[in-house]
Amino acid sequence: MAIYHSHHAPVPPAQAHAFRQGIHDQVIGVVMFAASAALWIFPMVTHDGAKDAQVNEAVVGAFLMFVVGLRLYRGSSWRSDVVVGLAGLWMIASPYVLGLQKTDVDNASRVLDIAVGCVLVTTSLLSLVIVRADRRAGGTIRRH
Repeated sequence: MAIYHSHHAPVPPAQAHAFRQGIHDQVIGVVMFAASAALWIFPMVTHDGAKDAQVNEAVVGAFLMFVVGLRLYRGSSWRSDVVVGLAGLWMIASPYVLGLQKTDVDNASRVLDIAVGCVLVTTSLLSLVIVRADRRAGGTIRRH
C-alpha cells in the first residue's frame, strides 16, 4: 500500500504575509482605481443624462481616484477601505436620492452608479477581510 506524501511544503509566514499584502494593496487597489476612473470619465465622455448625476459621478470619481491613488502609492489601511466602501454605498443610493429631488437620472447613469458602487463596496469588504486575516496570522498590513 502506498503512502501519500504531499510535495507541498507549508508556506512560510513571511511569504504568506507578502502574498496577502500584494493582493490587498495592488490587486484590489487596481480594481478600485479602475472603478473610480470609470466613474470619473463616463460623465465627460457621454454628456447624456441629468447634470446633477454627472456632477455627482465626476466629484465622487475624482475624490476616489485621489484616495485610491494614495492607497496604491503608499499602501492602505482600514480607513481607506472604509472611505471607499462608504463612497460605494453613496453611489448605490445616489440615483434614488437624486431622483427624490425630482432630478432626472438617466438609466445609463443609474446602471453605472449602481455597478460601480457594488464593485467599490465588494472590494472594500474583501480588503477588510484580508486585513483581518493577516492580523490573525501575525502579519502587519496596517499602515498610516
